[in-house]
Amino acid sequence: MSRPRPNPFYAILGIVGFLFTITASSYCLFVLRGVRRESLSAAPHALERLMDRHGITLLAGQIAVLAIATVGAVAMDHFDGERQKREREQESAAKRNRDHDAAGTERP
Repeated sequence: MSRPRPNPFYAILGIVGFLFTITASSYCLFVLRGVRRESLSAAPHALERLMDRHGITLLAGQIAVLAIATVGAVAMDHFDGERQKREREQESAAKRNRDHDAAGTERP
């Protein structure tokens, strides 16, 4: 029986999930800093400007990639499981046939 194939969607989910965590945290800090009065006098950081201009787009894009990769990972696992199930059934059928043939040849 063959080993299950590695699922490349898990790597995508891990990397994009990590980036999503960083992006969401940065966006929350951007919003928090905008709400606090004492931080309004400080010059905005480059990351704050990035989150102000593209934060929602980045978050939405990352969520879309996470959703697609999740569906891909589940589908690949499902089809790989079905393939392994078929292989096991074929192996057991071949073994039954061998056992049946061996039992049939021993009889006079």
